[in-house]
Amino acid sequence: MTIRLKNWLIVLFLLLVVLLLFWFKASQPRVLVIQSYDTDYMWTRDVDAGLRRVFDGNLHYKVQWYYMNTKRHPDADFKRRAGMLAVREIERFRPDLIVAVDDDAQKYAVKEYAKDPNISIVFAGINGSVAPYGYHLAKNVTGIYERKPLASLRSMLAEMRDKGGNPLGKRIVHLGDKSTSVMEDSKEIEAADWSPFRLAASKHAGTFDEWKRAVAAASAEGDLILISNYQNVLRQEGMEGFVPPAEIIEWTEANSLVPVVGMGGYMVEDGGMLAMGASGFEQGDVIARMTMSILDEGASPGDIPQVMPRQYLVYMRQAVMEKHGLTLPDIYEAFSRASNNYH
Repeated sequence: MTIRLKNWLIVLFLLLVVLLLFWFKASQPRVLVIQSYDTDYMWTRDVDAGLRRVFDGNLHYKVQWYYMNTKRHPDADFKRRAGMLAVREIERFRPDLIVAVDDDAQKYAVKEYAKDPNISIVFAGINGSVAPYGYHLAKNVTGIYERKPLASLRSMLAEMRDKGGNPLGKRIVHLGDKSTSVMEDSKEIEAADWSPFRLAASKHAGTFDEWKRAVAAASAEGDLILISNYQNVLRQEGMEGFVPPAEIIEWTEANSLVPVVGMGGYMVEDGGMLAMGASGFEQGDVIARMTMSILDEGASPGDIPQVMPRQYLVYMRQAVMEKHGLTLPDIYEAFSRASNNYH
């Protein structure tokens, strides 16, 4: 065999390899993950982590990530612009499947593709019903809802004891900001059976001054403050700029006369005492596996049941628990440590 022929065979082989790689890339199923919020929010990071645990082992997917960042920009104009940019990304990337996380992604972008025969939709983090997005009538949609673990939270509160071994008082005051997600969660919180506790009030604050007044009132009206979310609290009425979440929790812990418990791990990450919340890891894992069923096994999204969450996580900060002289059965600390949420 001549040297020239060998060289041509090598060139031909390399060309075939390049063409094969190009074909492989071009034929990869395209998955677009649209997150309503950004990675500065613990919930978003946890959902991403759950997705990546599954996706990272499936190199035959081409996955693109898009963050709308509406948690820190809740005004309607920003959300509409963020939705338009997300739609532009959908049209540019041309995904086979959209993973849409939390309500803003559905409302401002992805609902337009319900019933689109060329795109499958897998949702996560929907606080209320899917009906506003038309998903209940679409065969190309499935996913997992988000719900606060209120029954488990109530059980945990019933186990808490003070320095004298006494249980907490019975009056709970719910406090949150005025974001869409909090207002949706409030319906569930206010309708829940809290016995043997009683929901004494449910308050919403749009500004830091309103938050401070609500904390002061809650200390008089209740025996415990239960915080849902506080990411959208303005520094001043009519002015842009939210109070950093950690500053809100620091002020609340310093000024509340009653214990403060959260409904999401972000509250403890920001310096709070104790929280129980839905697992973002579960959300990500479930929607990733639904994606695999659709893309790898040819399942129709409409044939995959939409599901409710089954997991929750406990978050604890030892120094703040000790400061308030509060204790819980060891199983809660063990659970918190096992999930790396004990500070």
